[in-house]
Amino acid sequence: MKRAIHIFPSFQSIENIQEIRNRHDPLSDKIPPHITLVFPFESSIPHNDILDHIKSVAEHIPPFSLTLRDVTGSGGEFLFLNVKKGNDYLIQIHDDLYKGILESYRNPHFTYLPHITLGRPGNREEYINALEKYKNWRESYHTIVEEITLEEIGEDNVSHVIGRVPLKKNRF
Repeated sequence: MKRAIHIFPSFQSIENIQEIRNRHDPLSDKIPPHITLVFPFESSIPHNDILDHIKSVAEHIPPFSLTLRDVTGSGGEFLFLNVKKGNDYLIQIHDDLYKGILESYRNPHFTYLPHITLGRPGNREEYINALEKYKNWRESYHTIVEEITLEEIGEDNVSHVIGRVPLKKNRF
């Protein structure tokens, strides 16, 4: 089974993000805008065990503010909408999820950089043109992150939500 762990942020005007993704991201109709915490991995670990692992991480993280803004390129092929606020929480969650039962799925060849992927243009010219087009796009997106989502990736690459785990709630 191929799965991944994400945050699916809820923004006003998320349709602007989706419009760019529809133009530049071949997965735009397969999965909504998201921030990946654990990259797609194939495993026979039962869903409930993964959800319990996510709960063990989430119970230590309070809901947090998230802001994204500015489009940049990565690796000469990806368009990213960058995290401006909430980065430390995302990195902590990412690092903690890759401990325990998911430790063997961490790829040390890549540095984790939280973002929403806006696209993966098909060639160098399209990539450069897209970066030029969005270089001055300054729309900001704000939300409060309150949950982590486990998804299964179907054979058609469509995302299917398996479970949602709430972040720690404040106790008064």
